[in-house]
Amino acid sequence: MQASISLRFRDSQGDHHIIYRGEEMTIGRTLASDITVEDETISRNHARLFSVDGEPFIKDVGSRNGIYLGEEKVDRMPLRRGLVFRLGGVSILVDGENSAANSAVINDDLPQQGVLDSLMIDDWQLDLGKTSVQPSQAQDLGVALKLFKDAAETLLTGSDLEQVAEGAIELALRSLPVDRGFVSLIDDAGELHSVAEKRSEKANPEDAMKLSRTIADQVIQERSAVLIRDTGSMENLSAAHSILQMSILSALCAPLITGDKVLGIIYVDCTTETEPLKKDHLDILSVLGLMVSSALEQVRLTQSVAEEKRRREELSCRLSPNVVDKVIAGEAALGSQDLEISVLFADLVGFTTLSEQLPANAVVELLNALFDGLTREVFAQDGTLDKYVGDALIAFFGAPDLQEDHAKRSVQAAIAMQNYLDKFNLQHPEWPDLQMRIGINSGIATVGDIGSTDRRDYTVIGDTVNTASRLESQVSRPGEVVVGDETARQLDDSIRKEKMEPVPLKGKSRSVIPWKIIRG
Repeated sequence: MQASISLRFRDSQGDHHIIYRGEEMTIGRTLASDITVEDETISRNHARLFSVDGEPFIKDVGSRNGIYLGEEKVDRMPLRRGLVFRLGGVSILVDGENSAANSAVINDDLPQQGVLDSLMIDDWQLDLGKTSVQPSQAQDLGVALKLFKDAAETLLTGSDLEQVAEGAIELALRSLPVDRGFVSLIDDAGELHSVAEKRSEKANPEDAMKLSRTIADQVIQERSAVLIRDTGSMENLSAAHSILQMSILSALCAPLITGDKVLGIIYVDCTTETEPLKKDHLDILSVLGLMVSSALEQVRLTQSVAEEKRRREELSCRLSPNVVDKVIAGEAALGSQDLEISVLFADLVGFTTLSEQLPANAVVELLNALFDGLTREVFAQDGTLDKYVGDALIAFFGAPDLQEDHAKRSVQAAIAMQNYLDKFNLQHPEWPDLQMRIGINSGIATVGDIGSTDRRDYTVIGDTVNTASRLESQVSRPGEVVVGDETARQLDDSIRKEKMEPVPLKGKSRSVIPWKIIRG
């Protein structure tokens, strides 16, 4: 049997609904991919969809940010309806294809369905707290207590939305005289989509479950549970008493509510029972709906916390805590763009010779200790760590958090780095004294996710970057901070500087005017 699912996700271009029918497809960030996901965390060639004996699978093809199911990174996994996984920072819902094969249909044209009774959930919850249990209610109380017990065992153990939704329908089938049901959740576009469906052995697997869109909207907008009767060809519900005596379809639908938010709906109906559903059954589904809502919200909260934790860990290696907070909050973007920034190159002097004199493990220990402190000085000015290259450190200021004073921040970080190195030498007399050259340049550069299909880094490229590197390697002397003319122009009087003679730099057609920063 051919695989047939759909993938729902949101990227920088909006919401997407992709139908997958079993053919091999590629997923990546470029238009060359069969499925394009425009997000900076997606690799150019990120993953591959394929099917084995009709079952759909996804496989990582060496992406930078991988495929995650919760907090677990996976190389390959089967795709089943209701599953939510993540490519980089993009969450993807596996849904059923919207076709005749989908048994849950919310239809505008179902005039034969009518609401016989309704229950306002908010008012009902308040009444529950005021109601005392009478002896005649003992049987109903027993049903409710069993429902609570089963719900605790079934719903709270669910690790994803599909498991909770399937557990909810299973509970409804065991607690109510119904044959089938579904749970639909509201997506980011405000549309309902089914995440789980179940039916008893008595129910015909070919019959679709149909719910009037008007009734679904009433359930959501009024936050009310409803008892539905199929009125057949009757023009109105004036003959409701007669309907109760007939063996016709009856159904229940309740909202899934958490706080002020409606998450979706739970629907059940009966097609084989001789007795129609009643008000008592509506009460039971309403209780179940409230418990399902809490379980769904708990799953979503857990997934959200795990996702934020993962992103923070990933970003904190490159960005200061302040900038990480802004990226998480959407106030700073990591997308590729041309920006005016300041680039800093710092390189240890004579480290190659030093490396020959020390054991390899001592060199690693020294660099780790030194870079730890130097990086802190970069982060103290909300700079971005680009990379470590051997005994060199590259950082930039002004992205992803836009900073009007990026030039001043870069120079302040450079001065602090030189001061830190002086203290480092005093604190580690067992190691040879180290010296460092620093070059800084300001201007327009391309900032973004750059690299190969297998590995990409958030970095900077352009002439501004090359000039900063040349200022460090050709002009700056050990212990100095040298900046380009544009960087110097943007500095205020709080930073002392000294103009130097114009110098030719490798790769530059004209000489540049460097400035030496006066420390102390």
